[in-house]
Amino acid sequence: MHAFINAAAPWLNEHLKSLIRKHVPDVVFIDDFDEFPPGVPVVFQFCDGWELNRNFAVLNAAENGLINAYPNSDALARKDYLARVVEYWTAKRPRSILAKHVPETVRLTLDYSEYVEDALMAADDLSLLCSLEQNADREPSYREWWILKPALVDCGAGIRLFSTIEELASHLELAENETDDDDEEEDEERGIEAIKTPSLDSEDTGADSGKFTPTLSTPGLDSLDGLVTATGALGLDKSGPDSEETRQQHKTARAKRPQYVFKAGGRIPSAQMRAFVAQRYVVSIPPICGRKWHVRAYALAIGRLKVHVFRDVLTLLAAEDYRPPWENPPLKASLTNTALQDEDEVVRNDSMRDFWDPAAVPDDLFPPGHRRHPHWKRHVFYQICGVAAELFRAAAHTMADKFTALDRCFELFALDFLVDTNGNAWLLEVNETPAFYQQGVAGSLALRLMDSVVCVAMEHMGMARLGDPRNVVARNRFVEVLDETAKLGRSNITRIIPE
Repeated sequence: MHAFINAAAPWLNEHLKSLIRKHVPDVVFIDDFDEFPPGVPVVFQFCDGWELNRNFAVLNAAENGLINAYPNSDALARKDYLARVVEYWTAKRPRSILAKHVPETVRLTLDYSEYVEDALMAADDLSLLCSLEQNADREPSYREWWILKPALVDCGAGIRLFSTIEELASHLELAENETDDDDEEEDEERGIEAIKTPSLDSEDTGADSGKFTPTLSTPGLDSLDGLVTATGALGLDKSGPDSEETRQQHKTARAKRPQYVFKAGGRIPSAQMRAFVAQRYVVSIPPICGRKWHVRAYALAIGRLKVHVFRDVLTLLAAEDYRPPWENPPLKASLTNTALQDEDEVVRNDSMRDFWDPAAVPDDLFPPGHRRHPHWKRHVFYQICGVAAELFRAAAHTMADKFTALDRCFELFALDFLVDTNGNAWLLEVNETPAFYQQGVAGSLALRLMDSVVCVAMEHMGMARLGDPRNVVARNRFVEVLDETAKLGRSNITRIIPE
């Protein structure tokens, strides 16, 4: 077996290699992907998602292979598509667990603050508009609160709380001028690089008139457009995928990955984003040490299609004490995303904790007499497993074009859940290529998680050594919650062809 290991968290690379050697002692590791030998029979890849275009090409040629990403998982990772999956699935299955554990979510296309009301009326669901209009006559503490999230941006960027149309409009920046040639220098200084790809409508790919220049400021980009813009690796290139020129372009594109840039005051640049979701905000939560928190569970989807949930769960705390939204709290009090805290803050505030450790997350969080006392953690984990199974089943059956499950692929997702005062777990979002931290319990959890991921991956390839008791322990840390292999059948996709 030849393996290429270049994880999104580089500190895990050597650990992953040692885990693979436990199952395949004679594995050959390739450190430079450009030197990957052609025609090798068995290939395993655990790599950063930015270079999947050429990684899939190596996978196609192998007799037995596995790579740590599906060609498309937008149905889960994009918040607007995730809302659509839940909507489609629960429309004919009103008793589905998703109907009770995913907050009401409305998909929005927003641009300028002066057109917010038009956007609300154009939404597929008018419940948000009705809620905001009714809130206008209520005291803030009696309103239904909502949280605005960009569909494509993670790390807590662009998230705001609102309860009226005016508050929603105030979070959007009115674009003063359209982007023109005079703004190019400013865009480059802000890190927004326009990467040109040939137009598919033009036969002459070398003609300047036939070129399209996608940027993150161009409205209406879907996930594939965003990937083209970010990497420049999916364009038609006559020089061939293995040419020195192409490799240099890849390196240049990676060095200049564009970033969303937020203006002073944290306002959302409407010229850069269009797709949003408004999600009902869960106000009533049981704080831990006075702070808001959520649990992060890890779900491994492999092949076509099995889903496993990791038994160890991470608890993430906000940086500041929780206050209800009508008190206008800072985002660090309302959001539990660790991206809002630097590494020193995370350690100093003890913001990452072991969910099962009673010293870190109290078993008596709910008072005596509460229906979830004292076994609320077990109940929350059961909910997580049930939601994960139903969610992946729904994505595979309702949006197969946006969740392409293939036998030679696996992918690790982080599912974030908020627990309310009734002990109900609410799915907030799904993260692909989740971040892993070396500090404290998060670091040791990541090491155990990788051990189990490699074990399941090697088992899928028929190369696991489950006779070793250590590997059995690692394998049993995963709970299989879904096996849809027989129902999905075989895929008619046999190769992933680079554009």
